[in-house]
Amino acid sequence: MNNSPQVSVWLDVPDNCRIQGEFPGARDIPITFGEFGSTQNLLFEREALERFVKMASNLLAAPLPEDRKAELPVLVG
Repeated sequence: MNNSPQVSVWLDVPDNCRIQGEFPGARDIPITFGEFGSTQNLLFEREALERFVKMASNLLAAPLPEDRKAELPVLVG
């Protein structure tokens, strides 16, 4: 297993964007964002997706400061 991502991605996903995930029978899990014809795809190894979900859950659980100028939480996994 390589310890670096294969490409860097900055993907803006609006709250109403279609998101689809599937288990194609391999250890890799493809996640598709968007509708047919205008999709973006991410491919995760299962363990990497588990880490990503854990980090996302921790970020969502972190309280946001009332002061909009205050520093926001940063987590590293």
